[in-house]
Amino acid sequence: KGVKVVPKDDVEASTYDITDVVLPLIGSKIEYPTNETNEFIEEILKTYGLSKDLFKEIKGEFAVGGDYRKLIIKPADVDWVIKQYSGPLEPLIETDLMKLSGEKLIAGKGEKQQLIGMSIGFTLPPSSYATIALRELTKRPTDSSYQRELNLEGKCEGKPNISEEKKQKPKKSKPIVVGASFS
Repeated sequence: KGVKVVPKDDVEASTYDITDVVLPLIGSKIEYPTNETNEFIEEILKTYGLSKDLFKEIKGEFAVGGDYRKLIIKPADVDWVIKQYSGPLEPLIETDLMKLSGEKLIAGKGEKQQLIGMSIGFTLPPSSYATIALRELTKRPTDSSYQRELNLEGKCEGKPNISEEKKQKPKKSKPIVVGASFS
């Protein structure tokens, strides 16, 4: 893959860009960095009772060759459009089913309050993740606990609007079981 440890002279001469930097995925066939990153990798492996040499000993179907991943990826073919729409179930892009059935996309056709959304498209190389790119763009978490809080009505943080709060009836509290023993 043409990976090499960059000498200090090349760093100082700005021969490489930050998008050229790769990090190793541990395995038997990679070249490890000769700086603090290598020390960090060895420290993590040691924490779990492992070493880099162990990966050279593993053979057959359990062998781990390792690989490299870019530290920073610049997406290509970036395109975006700001759109107004009337409801959370209204499509912002033409779906395959709409194309097959000849249905045209009509944004903002409902009578409800107009919402603002963005349709974004971009291309990433293999082993890059669009969810992470979108997380960085929107500054919103992608973990499952945050996603469970989201709903189709009200604010995006899962907190109801004032008008929705008035509609909700108070909930009865349930007892909380802190510990249990079964025999």
